[in-house]
Amino acid sequence: MGDVELSRGPGHERARVNMRRLALLRPAGSGLRVAWQGETFAGGNASKLGLSGTSWATGDMDGNGLEELLLFGADSCRVLSFAGESASSRTVAFDGGAVEAAACCDVNADNVTDVATIEYGVADSGRAVRLLRAYQLAGSSLAPHNAYQAGIDWGEDTKVTLLGGTRLEDYPGVLPVVAGIRADVRPSVYSILYEPGPDSLVLTTNPFPWQEWFSKTRVLPAGELSLFNVGDTLIAYGYFVPGARRSGPSQSFAALQDGEWRLLPLTAEAARLSGPVCRFTKAGTAGWLELRDGLFYFYPGDIFRWQP
Repeated sequence: MGDVELSRGPGHERARVNMRRLALLRPAGSGLRVAWQGETFAGGNASKLGLSGTSWATGDMDGNGLEELLLFGADSCRVLSFAGESASSRTVAFDGGAVEAAACCDVNADNVTDVATIEYGVADSGRAVRLLRAYQLAGSSLAPHNAYQAGIDWGEDTKVTLLGGTRLEDYPGVLPVVAGIRADVRPSVYSILYEPGPDSLVLTTNPFPWQEWFSKTRVLPAGELSLFNVGDTLIAYGYFVPGARRSGPSQSFAALQDGEWRLLPLTAEAARLSGPVCRFTKAGTAGWLELRDGLFYFYPGDIFRWQP
């Protein structure tokens, strides 16, 4: 499922641990409580071994305005629906490979949720490859979207994953972003899957112009980026900006506008921000939630400045 750094608090040693369980958290007073949690996952390369519950995605699969949780196994997909404090589950057939990453999206802008997957496969030469596929929920199964399948080979030292679905100017729909994260300090690769015409899907890097901005002296991604839509603008967190902060981890937000990335410096209130973040609403106030040193921190409003 991935690793996360945790510690027992400031001044304590950090430990890198493997996440083994999904949980749904709800606000409770000044903290969060567990409303639902899944079974323990196998971890590691379990998807390649055919073990269940190693890749997941969230999206509104039935059009009722509530998101479902999709858990992928070897030959099936569990769809969990949440209502209040209860959760129901159903299993749909899935005739695909071992899923390493998944994201809900809408590649053809028909307001029906699709599912994009990165799957592990083996080429005729015996070499391991990553396959990008798109599916639609049809009855009791996930059916291939226009039989789309693309092999992605960005080098053995590149981690291929999905960063989720996002909206981009000039591209209709909610599109999956495919990321190729390099093992060393080199430009990473980012692409989107979209439908330029009926029955035609294309993987392109056009929204992410060739990365002059990925340089040691300017801005480069500090590992895997987290993507968010703020209005009609795509925001990414996880950029390393040399000299941008005098203390603490040099990570910040950047906005993709008119085909170019623009750095969004952090506000003074978020000066210590260093952990994974997500959009979050608490007591009707929209903001951001950070996980740092084993604790959740809530920041109301924006935690970056739109102007330099």
